[in-house]
Amino acid sequence: MSFSPRYRALVYTSLVASFLVVVWGGVVRVTGSGLGCPDWPLCHGQFLPSLDPATRIEWTHRFLAIASGLTVAATVLWTLASYRADRRVLWLAIAVAVLYPLQAVLGAITVVLELPPEWVTVHLANAELLLAALTILAVIVRWPGVGRIPSAGWTWLAVAAAVGTFVLLLSGAYVRGANATTACSWWPLCNEPGVPILAILTAGPGVAMLHRYVAAIVGVIVVVACTEAWRHRRDAPGLGTLAIATGVIFFAQIAIGAANPLTGFSPWALGAHPAVASLLWCSVVALTAVAWRPSSSQGALVRDLVSLTKPAIMSLLLLTALGGMFLAARGVPPFGVLAATLIGGAAASGGASSLNHYFDRDIDERMRRTRHRPLPAHRVSTAVAVWWGVALNSFAFVVLAVFTNLLAAALAIGGTLFYILVYTLWLKRTTAQNIVIGGAAGAIPPLVGWAAITGSLDLSAWLLFAIIFFWTPAHFWALALLIRDDYERAGVPMLPVVRGDEATAWSILAYAASLLPLTLLLFIAGGLGYVYLAAAIILGALFIAYAFRLLRSGTVHRRAMARAVYLYSLLYLALLFVAIMVDSTLRL
Repeated sequence: MSFSPRYRALVYTSLVASFLVVVWGGVVRVTGSGLGCPDWPLCHGQFLPSLDPATRIEWTHRFLAIASGLTVAATVLWTLASYRADRRVLWLAIAVAVLYPLQAVLGAITVVLELPPEWVTVHLANAELLLAALTILAVIVRWPGVGRIPSAGWTWLAVAAAVGTFVLLLSGAYVRGANATTACSWWPLCNEPGVPILAILTAGPGVAMLHRYVAAIVGVIVVVACTEAWRHRRDAPGLGTLAIATGVIFFAQIAIGAANPLTGFSPWALGAHPAVASLLWCSVVALTAVAWRPSSSQGALVRDLVSLTKPAIMSLLLLTALGGMFLAARGVPPFGVLAATLIGGAAASGGASSLNHYFDRDIDERMRRTRHRPLPAHRVSTAVAVWWGVALNSFAFVVLAVFTNLLAAALAIGGTLFYILVYTLWLKRTTAQNIVIGGAAGAIPPLVGWAAITGSLDLSAWLLFAIIFFWTPAHFWALALLIRDDYERAGVPMLPVVRGDEATAWSILAYAASLLPLTLLLFIAGGLGYVYLAAAIILGALFIAYAFRLLRSGTVHRRAMARAVYLYSLLYLALLFVAIMVDSTLRL
Protein backbone atom coordinates (compact mmCIF):
# COMPACT_ATOMS: atom_id res chain seq x y z
CA MET A 1 0.00 0.00 0.00
CA SER A 2 1.28 3.47 -0.86
CA PHE A 3 0.83 6.37 1.54
CA SER A 4 0.21 9.99 0.58
CA PRO A 5 3.01 12.51 1.28
CA ARG A 6 0.70 14.50 3.56
CA TYR A 7 -0.15 11.43 5.63
CA ARG A 8 3.54 10.57 5.95
CA ALA A 9 4.26 14.16 7.03
CA LEU A 10 1.51 13.93 9.67
CA VAL A 11 2.93 10.66 11.03
CA TYR A 12 6.41 12.20 11.26
CA THR A 13 4.97 15.30 12.95
CA SER A 14 3.15 13.15 15.52
CA LEU A 15 6.36 11.25 16.27
CA VAL A 16 8.43 14.43 16.66
CA ALA A 17 5.77 16.14 18.78
CA SER A 18 5.44 13.11 21.08
CA PHE A 19 9.23 12.87 21.31
CA LEU A 20 9.40 16.52 22.42
CA VAL A 21 6.83 15.79 25.13
CA VAL A 22 8.96 12.94 26.47
CA VAL A 23 12.16 15.02 26.27
CA TRP A 24 10.54 17.92 28.10
CA GLY A 25 9.24 15.47 30.68
CA GLY A 26 12.89 14.67 31.38
CA VAL A 27 13.55 18.38 31.85
CA VAL A 28 10.67 18.50 34.31
CA ARG A 29 12.20 15.67 36.32
CA VAL A 30 15.81 16.86 36.38
CA THR A 31 14.80 20.39 37.35
CA GLY A 32 12.52 19.16 40.12
CA SER A 33 9.50 20.84 38.54
CA GLY A 34 7.19 17.83 38.67
CA LEU A 35 4.95 19.58 41.19
CA GLY A 36 5.25 22.98 39.56
CA CYS A 37 1.56 22.38 38.83
CA PRO A 38 0.32 20.47 41.89
CA ASP A 39 -3.15 19.85 40.44
CA TRP A 40 -4.45 18.42 37.17
CA PRO A 41 -5.59 19.22 34.47
CA LEU A 42 -5.41 22.89 35.57
CA CYS A 43 -2.33 24.43 37.15
CA HIS A 44 -2.86 26.10 40.54
CA GLY A 45 -6.54 26.09 39.63
CA GLN A 46 -5.98 28.13 36.47
CA PHE A 47 -5.54 27.47 32.79
CA LEU A 48 -2.75 30.09 32.54
CA PRO A 49 -1.13 30.37 35.98
CA SER A 50 1.59 32.73 37.12
CA LEU A 51 4.80 31.69 35.46
CA ASP A 52 7.41 31.11 38.15
CA PRO A 53 10.25 28.87 36.84
CA ALA A 54 8.91 25.52 38.11
CA THR A 55 5.37 26.27 36.94
CA ARG A 56 6.64 27.45 33.55
CA ILE A 57 8.56 24.21 33.00
CA GLU A 58 5.68 21.93 34.03
CA TRP A 59 3.08 23.96 32.13
CA THR A 60 5.22 23.83 28.97
CA HIS A 61 5.23 20.04 29.30
CA ARG A 62 1.44 19.99 29.44
CA PHE A 63 1.14 22.43 26.53
CA LEU A 64 3.39 20.24 24.40
CA ALA A 65 1.27 17.23 25.40
CA ILE A 66 -1.88 19.00 24.17
CA ALA A 67 -0.23 19.90 20.86
CA SER A 68 1.06 16.36 20.48
CA GLY A 69 -2.41 15.01 21.26
CA LEU A 70 -3.92 16.96 18.38
CA THR A 71 -1.42 15.53 15.89
CA VAL A 72 -1.87 12.02 17.28
CA ALA A 73 -5.68 12.29 17.06
CA ALA A 74 -5.41 13.50 13.46
CA THR A 75 -3.11 10.57 12.62
CA VAL A 76 -5.48 8.03 14.15
CA LEU A 77 -8.53 9.47 12.38
CA TRP A 78 -6.77 9.66 9.00
CA THR A 79 -5.58 6.07 9.41
CA LEU A 80 -9.08 4.82 10.21
CA ALA A 81 -10.56 6.78 7.33
CA SER A 82 -8.07 5.94 4.58
CA TYR A 83 -5.61 3.18 5.50
CA ARG A 84 -7.48 0.70 7.69
CA ALA A 85 -7.08 -1.97 4.98
CA ASP A 86 -3.42 -2.26 6.00
CA ARG A 87 -3.75 -4.23 9.23
CA ARG A 88 -0.29 -3.24 10.47
CA VAL A 89 -1.14 0.44 10.21
CA LEU A 90 -4.63 -0.08 11.63
CA TRP A 91 -3.42 -1.88 14.78
CA LEU A 92 -0.68 0.67 15.34
CA ALA A 93 -3.27 3.45 15.11
CA ILE A 94 -5.49 1.63 17.61
CA ALA A 95 -2.51 1.19 19.95
CA VAL A 96 -1.73 4.91 19.72
CA ALA A 97 -5.40 5.75 20.36
CA VAL A 98 -5.25 3.72 23.60
CA LEU A 99 -1.78 4.74 24.77
CA TYR A 100 -2.23 8.51 24.41
CA PRO A 101 -5.26 8.97 26.70
CA LEU A 102 -3.73 6.44 29.08
CA GLN A 103 -0.64 8.66 29.20
CA ALA A 104 -2.81 11.59 30.28
CA VAL A 105 -4.35 9.49 33.05
CA LEU A 106 -0.94 8.32 34.24
CA GLY A 107 0.32 11.91 34.22
CA ALA A 108 -2.61 12.93 36.40
CA ILE A 109 -1.93 10.07 38.82
CA THR A 110 1.76 10.94 39.04
CA VAL A 111 0.98 14.56 39.94
CA VAL A 112 -1.88 13.83 42.33
CA LEU A 113 0.18 11.25 44.25
CA GLU A 114 3.15 13.66 44.35
CA LEU A 115 5.59 11.75 42.14
CA PRO A 116 6.00 8.27 43.69
CA PRO A 117 8.85 6.50 41.85
CA GLU A 118 6.68 3.54 40.79
CA TRP A 119 4.18 5.79 39.03
CA VAL A 120 6.93 7.96 37.55
CA THR A 121 8.37 4.78 36.01
CA VAL A 122 4.99 3.59 34.68
CA HIS A 123 4.32 7.06 33.25
CA LEU A 124 7.60 6.98 31.34
CA ALA A 125 7.05 3.36 30.24
CA ASN A 126 3.73 4.23 28.64
CA ALA A 127 5.27 7.29 26.97
CA GLU A 128 8.04 5.17 25.48
CA LEU A 129 5.51 2.59 24.23
CA LEU A 130 3.64 5.42 22.54
CA LEU A 131 6.89 6.56 20.92
CA ALA A 132 7.55 2.98 19.82
CA ALA A 133 4.15 2.65 18.14
CA LEU A 134 4.61 5.97 16.32
CA THR A 135 8.17 5.02 15.34
CA ILE A 136 7.05 1.72 13.80
CA LEU A 137 4.25 3.56 11.99
CA ALA A 138 6.80 6.06 10.65
CA VAL A 139 9.01 3.19 9.45
CA ILE A 140 6.08 1.53 7.66
CA VAL A 141 4.97 4.70 5.86
CA ARG A 142 8.61 5.40 4.87
CA TRP A 143 9.37 1.82 3.74
CA PRO A 144 6.03 0.02 3.18
CA GLY A 145 7.77 -3.26 2.34
CA VAL A 146 9.56 -3.72 5.68
CA GLY A 147 8.97 -7.00 7.47
CA ARG A 148 8.10 -8.86 4.28
CA ILE A 149 11.47 -10.24 3.19
CA PRO A 150 13.07 -13.64 3.91
CA SER A 151 13.94 -14.70 7.43
CA ALA A 152 17.29 -14.08 9.10
CA GLY A 153 18.28 -15.51 12.47
CA TRP A 154 20.22 -12.44 13.61
CA THR A 155 17.05 -10.37 13.82
CA TRP A 156 16.43 -11.77 17.30
CA LEU A 157 19.40 -9.65 18.36
CA ALA A 158 17.49 -6.55 17.26
CA VAL A 159 14.47 -7.65 19.30
CA ALA A 160 16.71 -8.32 22.33
CA ALA A 161 18.29 -4.87 21.91
CA ALA A 162 14.85 -3.25 21.87
CA VAL A 163 13.67 -5.14 24.95
CA GLY A 164 16.91 -4.39 26.75
CA THR A 165 16.76 -0.70 25.89
CA PHE A 166 13.22 -0.53 27.24
CA VAL A 167 14.32 -2.14 30.52
CA LEU A 168 17.23 0.31 30.65
CA LEU A 169 14.84 3.24 30.22
CA LEU A 170 12.65 1.99 33.05
CA SER A 171 15.61 1.50 35.37
CA GLY A 172 16.76 5.04 34.58
CA ALA A 173 13.29 6.39 35.33
CA TYR A 174 13.28 4.56 38.66
CA VAL A 175 16.70 6.03 39.50
CA ARG A 176 15.29 9.53 38.96
CA GLY A 177 12.04 8.76 40.74
CA ALA A 178 13.93 7.38 43.76
CA ASN A 179 16.12 10.54 43.84
CA ALA A 180 19.23 8.40 43.29
CA THR A 181 20.52 10.32 40.26
CA THR A 182 23.38 11.93 42.19
CA ALA A 183 24.01 8.99 44.54
CA CYS A 184 27.21 7.95 42.70
CA SER A 185 29.84 10.64 42.39
CA TRP A 186 32.19 8.82 40.00
CA TRP A 187 32.15 6.79 36.79
CA PRO A 188 32.18 3.90 35.94
CA LEU A 189 32.43 2.97 39.63
CA CYS A 190 30.07 4.51 42.11
CA ASN A 191 32.61 6.48 44.15
CA GLU A 192 36.12 7.75 43.65
CA PRO A 193 38.98 5.25 44.04
CA GLY A 194 39.77 4.55 47.69
CA VAL A 195 36.13 4.61 48.82
CA PRO A 196 35.07 1.20 50.21
CA ILE A 197 33.05 -0.77 47.66
CA LEU A 198 30.52 -1.68 50.36
CA ALA A 199 29.39 1.97 50.23
CA ILE A 200 27.38 1.18 47.11
CA LEU A 201 25.19 -1.29 49.00
CA THR A 202 23.18 1.53 50.54
CA ALA A 203 19.85 2.30 48.92
CA GLY A 204 20.70 5.26 46.66
CA PRO A 205 24.06 4.06 45.31
CA GLY A 206 22.72 0.53 44.94
CA VAL A 207 19.86 1.74 42.72
CA ALA A 208 22.22 3.88 40.64
CA MET A 209 24.79 1.10 40.18
CA LEU A 210 22.10 -1.42 39.21
CA HIS A 211 21.17 0.94 36.38
CA ARG A 212 24.80 0.99 35.23
CA TYR A 213 25.03 -2.80 35.28
CA VAL A 214 21.90 -3.02 33.17
CA ALA A 215 23.38 -0.43 30.79
CA ALA A 216 26.55 -2.52 30.38
CA ILE A 217 24.63 -5.69 29.54
CA VAL A 218 22.24 -3.94 27.17
CA GLY A 219 25.14 -2.07 25.59
CA VAL A 220 26.81 -5.29 24.50
CA ILE A 221 23.55 -6.49 22.90
CA VAL A 222 23.00 -3.17 21.12
CA VAL A 223 26.54 -3.08 19.71
CA VAL A 224 26.31 -6.67 18.45
CA ALA A 225 22.86 -5.99 16.93
CA CYS A 226 24.16 -2.88 15.15
CA THR A 227 27.16 -4.83 13.84
CA GLU A 228 24.93 -7.57 12.43
CA ALA A 229 22.53 -5.01 10.96
CA TRP A 230 25.43 -3.35 9.16
CA ARG A 231 26.61 -6.70 7.81
CA HIS A 232 23.10 -7.36 6.44
CA ARG A 233 22.47 -3.78 5.34
CA ARG A 234 21.55 -4.89 1.80
CA ASP A 235 18.69 -7.05 3.09
CA ALA A 236 16.33 -4.14 3.68
CA PRO A 237 16.20 -0.42 2.88
CA GLY A 238 17.35 1.80 5.71
CA LEU A 239 19.00 -1.01 7.66
CA GLY A 240 22.56 0.28 7.25
CA THR A 241 21.62 3.86 8.07
CA LEU A 242 19.75 2.81 11.20
CA ALA A 243 22.64 0.58 12.29
CA ILE A 244 25.08 3.51 12.12
CA ALA A 245 22.62 5.94 13.74
CA THR A 246 21.85 3.55 16.60
CA GLY A 247 25.53 2.90 17.26
CA VAL A 248 26.39 6.61 17.26
CA ILE A 249 23.50 7.46 19.58
CA PHE A 250 24.43 4.64 21.94
CA PHE A 251 28.04 5.79 22.32
CA ALA A 252 26.84 9.39 22.73
CA GLN A 253 24.58 8.17 25.52
CA ILE A 254 27.54 6.49 27.24
CA ALA A 255 29.50 9.75 27.08
CA ILE A 256 26.61 11.77 28.46
CA GLY A 257 26.04 9.21 31.22
CA ALA A 258 29.68 9.51 32.23
CA ALA A 259 29.53 13.30 32.00
CA ASN A 260 26.82 13.45 34.66
CA PRO A 261 28.98 12.51 37.68
CA LEU A 262 32.25 13.74 36.13
CA THR A 263 30.84 17.28 35.67
CA GLY A 264 29.19 17.31 39.08
CA PHE A 265 25.75 16.65 37.50
CA SER A 266 25.66 19.82 35.48
CA PRO A 267 22.21 20.83 34.17
CA TRP A 268 23.07 20.16 30.50
CA ALA A 269 24.17 16.59 31.27
CA LEU A 270 21.17 15.89 33.48
CA GLY A 271 18.80 17.09 30.77
CA ALA A 272 20.57 15.44 27.85
CA HIS A 273 20.75 11.97 29.42
CA PRO A 274 16.99 11.10 29.35
CA ALA A 275 16.54 12.92 26.03
CA VAL A 276 19.22 10.90 24.25
CA ALA A 277 17.93 7.73 25.97
CA SER A 278 14.54 8.26 24.31
CA LEU A 279 16.26 8.98 20.98
CA LEU A 280 18.19 5.71 21.34
CA TRP A 281 14.92 3.88 22.06
CA CYS A 282 13.30 5.25 18.91
CA SER A 283 16.35 4.32 16.85
CA VAL A 284 16.51 0.76 18.23
CA VAL A 285 12.77 0.30 17.65
CA ALA A 286 13.13 1.55 14.06
CA LEU A 287 16.07 -0.82 13.51
CA THR A 288 14.02 -3.72 14.88
CA ALA A 289 11.00 -2.82 12.74
CA VAL A 290 13.13 -2.84 9.59
CA ALA A 291 15.03 -5.99 10.53
CA TRP A 292 12.17 -8.12 11.83
CA ARG A 293 11.16 -11.06 9.66
CA PRO A 294 7.71 -12.51 10.31
CA SER A 295 8.59 -15.73 8.50
CA SER A 296 11.07 -16.85 11.16
CA SER A 297 9.83 -20.16 12.61
CA GLN A 298 10.56 -19.15 16.19
CA GLY A 299 9.08 -15.73 15.66
CA ALA A 300 6.03 -17.31 14.07
CA LEU A 301 5.46 -19.49 17.13
CA VAL A 302 5.72 -16.50 19.46
CA ARG A 303 3.33 -14.50 17.30
CA ASP A 304 0.88 -17.39 17.17
CA LEU A 305 0.96 -17.81 20.94
CA VAL A 306 0.30 -14.09 21.31
CA SER A 307 -2.43 -14.32 18.66
CA LEU A 308 -4.16 -17.08 20.63
CA THR A 309 -4.57 -14.62 23.53
CA LYS A 310 -6.45 -12.09 21.32
CA PRO A 311 -4.40 -9.10 22.58
CA ALA A 312 -6.73 -6.46 21.11
CA ILE A 313 -9.67 -7.83 23.11
CA MET A 314 -7.42 -8.25 26.14
CA SER A 315 -6.40 -4.57 26.12
CA LEU A 316 -10.03 -3.43 26.20
CA LEU A 317 -10.89 -5.88 29.00
CA LEU A 318 -7.94 -4.66 31.06
CA LEU A 319 -9.05 -1.07 30.56
CA THR A 320 -12.47 -1.92 32.01
CA ALA A 321 -10.80 -3.69 34.94
CA LEU A 322 -8.78 -0.53 35.56
CA GLY A 323 -11.97 1.52 35.57
CA GLY A 324 -13.44 -0.78 38.22
CA MET A 325 -10.29 -0.45 40.35
CA PHE A 326 -10.17 3.34 40.15
CA LEU A 327 -13.84 3.70 41.02
CA ALA A 328 -13.58 1.23 43.89
CA ALA A 329 -10.48 2.94 45.29
CA ARG A 330 -12.07 6.40 44.88
CA GLY A 331 -8.82 7.39 43.25
CA VAL A 332 -5.58 5.72 42.35
CA PRO A 333 -5.36 2.05 43.43
CA PRO A 334 -2.33 0.80 45.39
CA PHE A 335 0.45 0.10 42.92
CA GLY A 336 1.05 -3.53 43.92
CA VAL A 337 -2.64 -4.48 43.74
CA LEU A 338 -3.00 -2.69 40.41
CA ALA A 339 0.00 -4.49 38.90
CA ALA A 340 -1.17 -7.90 40.17
CA THR A 341 -4.69 -7.34 38.84
CA LEU A 342 -3.46 -6.32 35.39
CA ILE A 343 -1.04 -9.25 35.17
CA GLY A 344 -3.59 -11.76 36.46
CA GLY A 345 -6.37 -10.26 34.36
CA ALA A 346 -4.24 -10.38 31.21
CA ALA A 347 -3.38 -14.03 31.85
CA ALA A 348 -7.03 -14.97 32.48
CA SER A 349 -8.21 -13.15 29.36
CA GLY A 350 -5.46 -14.67 27.23
CA GLY A 351 -6.09 -18.15 28.58
CA ALA A 352 -9.82 -17.92 27.90
CA SER A 353 -9.15 -16.73 24.34
CA SER A 354 -6.73 -19.59 23.71
CA LEU A 355 -9.33 -22.14 24.83
CA ASN A 356 -11.90 -20.38 22.67
CA HIS A 357 -9.61 -20.84 19.67
CA TYR A 358 -9.55 -24.58 20.41
CA PHE A 359 -13.30 -25.07 20.74
CA ASP A 360 -14.12 -22.79 17.78
CA ARG A 361 -11.54 -24.23 15.39
CA ASP A 362 -14.19 -25.93 13.22
CA ILE A 363 -16.11 -22.66 12.83
CA ASP A 364 -12.92 -20.68 12.19
CA GLU A 365 -12.00 -22.99 9.31
CA ARG A 366 -15.23 -22.09 7.48
CA MET A 367 -15.00 -18.31 7.95
CA ARG A 368 -12.84 -16.10 5.72
CA ARG A 369 -12.19 -13.73 8.61
CA THR A 370 -10.75 -16.42 10.88
CA ARG A 371 -9.41 -19.19 8.66
CA HIS A 372 -5.86 -17.83 8.94
CA ARG A 373 -5.82 -18.10 12.73
CA PRO A 374 -3.16 -20.44 14.19
CA LEU A 375 -5.38 -23.52 14.63
CA PRO A 376 -7.39 -23.58 11.36
CA ALA A 377 -4.17 -22.74 9.49
CA HIS A 378 -2.50 -25.70 11.30
CA ARG A 379 0.45 -23.60 12.50
CA VAL A 380 -0.17 -24.55 16.13
CA SER A 381 -1.37 -27.92 17.42
CA THR A 382 -4.60 -28.22 19.38
CA ALA A 383 -2.65 -29.53 22.39
CA VAL A 384 -0.53 -26.37 22.49
CA ALA A 385 -3.64 -24.18 22.45
CA VAL A 386 -5.26 -26.14 25.29
CA TRP A 387 -2.18 -26.27 27.50
CA TRP A 388 -1.43 -22.60 26.81
CA GLY A 389 -4.97 -21.67 27.88
CA VAL A 390 -4.89 -23.85 31.01
CA ALA A 391 -1.43 -22.59 32.01
CA LEU A 392 -2.41 -18.93 31.64
CA ASN A 393 -5.58 -19.38 33.68
CA SER A 394 -3.71 -21.28 36.40
CA PHE A 395 -1.13 -18.51 36.55
CA ALA A 396 -3.90 -15.89 36.70
CA PHE A 397 -5.62 -17.62 39.62
CA VAL A 398 -2.38 -17.88 41.62
CA VAL A 399 -1.39 -14.25 41.02
CA LEU A 400 -4.83 -12.87 41.88
CA ALA A 401 -5.35 -15.12 44.90
CA VAL A 402 -1.92 -14.39 46.38
CA PHE A 403 -1.57 -10.69 45.64
CA THR A 404 -5.21 -9.51 45.72
CA ASN A 405 -7.87 -11.81 47.17
CA LEU A 406 -9.74 -15.04 46.52
CA LEU A 407 -12.91 -13.29 45.27
CA ALA A 408 -11.03 -11.53 42.46
CA ALA A 409 -9.32 -14.81 41.50
CA ALA A 410 -12.61 -16.73 41.53
CA LEU A 411 -14.34 -14.09 39.39
CA ALA A 412 -11.55 -14.21 36.80
CA ILE A 413 -11.70 -17.98 36.49
CA GLY A 414 -15.51 -17.88 36.59
CA GLY A 415 -15.40 -15.52 33.59
CA THR A 416 -13.26 -18.01 31.67
CA LEU A 417 -15.58 -20.92 32.49
CA PHE A 418 -18.68 -18.93 31.50
CA TYR A 419 -17.04 -17.82 28.23
CA ILE A 420 -16.06 -21.36 27.26
CA LEU A 421 -18.85 -23.54 28.66
CA VAL A 422 -21.87 -21.26 28.31
CA TYR A 423 -21.08 -19.03 25.34
CA THR A 424 -18.60 -20.92 23.15
CA LEU A 425 -19.89 -24.48 23.51
CA TRP A 426 -23.61 -23.81 23.98
CA LEU A 427 -25.10 -20.41 23.16
CA LYS A 428 -22.99 -19.48 20.14
CA ARG A 429 -24.12 -22.54 18.22
CA THR A 430 -27.78 -22.69 19.28
CA THR A 431 -29.47 -19.28 19.59
CA ALA A 432 -29.53 -15.85 17.97
CA GLN A 433 -29.39 -14.36 21.47
CA ASN A 434 -25.96 -15.94 22.00
CA ILE A 435 -24.06 -12.70 22.39
CA VAL A 436 -26.73 -11.18 24.66
CA ILE A 437 -26.28 -13.80 27.37
CA GLY A 438 -22.71 -14.74 26.50
CA GLY A 439 -21.66 -11.10 26.74
CA ALA A 440 -21.69 -11.50 30.52
CA ALA A 441 -18.23 -13.07 30.24
CA GLY A 442 -16.79 -9.84 28.83
CA ALA A 443 -18.43 -7.85 31.63
CA ILE A 444 -16.51 -9.70 34.37
CA PRO A 445 -13.21 -7.65 34.33
CA PRO A 446 -14.57 -4.56 36.15
CA LEU A 447 -15.94 -6.91 38.83
CA VAL A 448 -12.47 -8.42 39.15
CA GLY A 449 -10.95 -4.95 39.46
CA TRP A 450 -13.52 -3.88 42.05
CA ALA A 451 -13.11 -7.07 44.08
CA ALA A 452 -9.31 -6.75 44.01
CA ILE A 453 -9.64 -3.40 45.82
CA THR A 454 -12.56 -4.00 48.18
CA GLY A 455 -12.84 -7.78 48.54
CA SER A 456 -16.59 -7.47 47.83
CA LEU A 457 -19.07 -6.24 45.21
CA ASP A 458 -21.65 -3.47 45.53
CA LEU A 459 -24.15 -1.63 43.33
CA SER A 460 -21.56 0.45 41.47
CA ALA A 461 -19.61 -2.68 40.53
CA TRP A 462 -22.74 -4.30 39.13
CA LEU A 463 -23.57 -1.12 37.20
CA LEU A 464 -20.16 -1.35 35.51
CA PHE A 465 -21.02 -4.95 34.71
CA ALA A 466 -24.39 -3.87 33.28
CA ILE A 467 -22.85 -1.17 31.08
CA ILE A 468 -20.57 -3.69 29.37
CA PHE A 469 -23.35 -6.30 29.29
CA PHE A 470 -25.62 -3.94 27.32
CA TRP A 471 -22.74 -2.55 25.22
CA THR A 472 -21.68 -5.98 23.96
CA PRO A 473 -24.68 -6.81 21.70
CA ALA A 474 -24.60 -3.40 20.01
CA HIS A 475 -20.86 -3.75 19.43
CA PHE A 476 -20.87 -7.37 18.29
CA TRP A 477 -23.95 -7.20 16.07
CA ALA A 478 -22.33 -4.33 14.12
CA LEU A 479 -19.44 -6.71 13.43
CA ALA A 480 -21.90 -9.48 12.60
CA LEU A 481 -23.48 -7.25 9.94
CA LEU A 482 -20.05 -6.85 8.36
CA ILE A 483 -19.31 -10.58 8.22
CA ARG A 484 -22.83 -11.96 7.94
CA ASP A 485 -21.83 -14.21 5.01
CA ASP A 486 -19.09 -15.76 7.13
CA TYR A 487 -21.49 -16.65 9.94
CA GLU A 488 -24.03 -18.00 7.47
CA ARG A 489 -21.38 -20.17 5.83
CA ALA A 490 -20.22 -21.47 9.24
CA GLY A 491 -23.78 -22.18 10.41
CA VAL A 492 -23.57 -19.81 13.39
CA PRO A 493 -27.02 -18.35 14.22
CA MET A 494 -25.97 -14.74 14.68
CA LEU A 495 -28.84 -12.24 14.69
CA PRO A 496 -28.32 -10.89 11.13
CA VAL A 497 -28.36 -14.46 9.78
CA VAL A 498 -31.54 -15.43 11.65
CA ARG A 499 -33.59 -12.22 11.59
CA GLY A 500 -32.02 -10.04 8.89
CA ASP A 501 -30.16 -6.74 8.72
CA GLU A 502 -33.03 -4.38 9.57
CA ALA A 503 -34.04 -6.26 12.71
CA THR A 504 -30.40 -6.27 13.76
CA ALA A 505 -30.14 -2.51 13.20
CA TRP A 506 -33.21 -1.97 15.39
CA SER A 507 -31.67 -4.14 18.11
CA ILE A 508 -28.38 -2.22 17.94
CA LEU A 509 -30.29 1.04 18.39
CA ALA A 510 -32.21 -0.36 21.37
CA TYR A 511 -29.05 -1.50 23.17
CA ALA A 512 -27.16 1.70 22.34
CA ALA A 513 -30.06 3.73 23.75
CA SER A 514 -30.08 1.65 26.94
CA LEU A 515 -26.50 2.64 27.69
CA LEU A 516 -27.29 6.30 28.32
CA PRO A 517 -29.56 5.79 31.37
CA LEU A 518 -27.21 3.10 32.71
CA THR A 519 -24.21 5.41 32.55
CA LEU A 520 -26.22 8.22 34.17
CA LEU A 521 -27.26 5.85 36.95
CA LEU A 522 -23.58 5.11 37.56
CA PHE A 523 -23.01 8.85 37.92
CA ILE A 524 -25.65 8.97 40.66
CA ALA A 525 -24.82 5.75 42.48
CA GLY A 526 -21.06 5.79 41.97
CA GLY A 527 -20.35 9.25 43.27
CA LEU A 528 -18.67 10.34 40.05
CA GLY A 529 -18.23 13.97 39.01
CA TYR A 530 -19.00 16.20 36.09
CA VAL A 531 -16.07 15.08 33.95
CA TYR A 532 -17.57 11.59 33.81
CA LEU A 533 -21.10 12.98 33.40
CA ALA A 534 -20.14 15.07 30.38
CA ALA A 535 -18.29 12.15 28.81
CA ALA A 536 -21.20 9.75 29.42
CA ILE A 537 -23.75 12.09 27.86
CA ILE A 538 -21.65 13.01 24.81
CA LEU A 539 -20.42 9.48 24.14
CA GLY A 540 -23.88 7.99 24.68
CA ALA A 541 -25.58 10.52 22.41
CA LEU A 542 -23.04 9.85 19.66
CA PHE A 543 -23.56 6.09 20.00
CA ILE A 544 -27.32 6.54 19.57
CA ALA A 545 -26.73 8.82 16.56
CA TYR A 546 -24.46 6.25 14.92
CA ALA A 547 -26.99 3.47 15.56
CA PHE A 548 -29.82 5.61 14.16
CA ARG A 549 -27.81 6.35 11.02
CA LEU A 550 -27.25 2.62 10.61
CA LEU A 551 -30.98 2.00 10.83
CA ARG A 552 -31.71 4.71 8.26
CA SER A 553 -28.97 3.62 5.86
CA GLY A 554 -30.04 1.75 2.78
CA THR A 555 -28.75 -1.59 1.62
CA VAL A 556 -25.95 0.06 -0.38
CA HIS A 557 -24.54 2.02 2.58
CA ARG A 558 -25.39 -0.37 5.40
CA ARG A 559 -22.01 -2.12 5.37
CA ALA A 560 -20.12 1.18 5.64
CA MET A 561 -22.34 2.35 8.49
CA ALA A 562 -21.99 -1.00 10.27
CA ARG A 563 -18.22 -0.56 10.14
CA ALA A 564 -18.57 2.96 11.54
CA VAL A 565 -20.77 1.72 14.40
CA TYR A 566 -18.35 -1.11 15.14
CA LEU A 567 -15.30 1.17 15.30
CA TYR A 568 -17.14 3.81 17.32
CA SER A 569 -18.34 1.21 19.82
CA LEU A 570 -14.71 0.37 20.60
CA LEU A 571 -13.89 4.04 21.07
CA TYR A 572 -17.02 4.54 23.20
CA LEU A 573 -16.14 1.91 25.77
CA ALA A 574 -12.48 2.92 25.95
CA LEU A 575 -13.23 6.62 26.45
CA LEU A 576 -16.03 5.97 28.94
CA PHE A 577 -13.73 3.98 31.21
CA VAL A 578 -10.91 6.48 30.77
CA ALA A 579 -13.40 9.12 31.93
CA ILE A 580 -14.15 7.00 35.02
CA MET A 581 -10.44 6.80 35.78
CA VAL A 582 -9.82 10.50 35.21
CA ASP A 583 -12.84 11.55 37.28
CA SER A 584 -11.86 9.22 40.12
CA THR A 585 -8.32 10.62 40.09
CA LEU A 586 -9.52 14.23 40.11
CA ARG A 587 -11.72 13.56 43.13
CA LEU A 588 -8.81 12.44 45.33
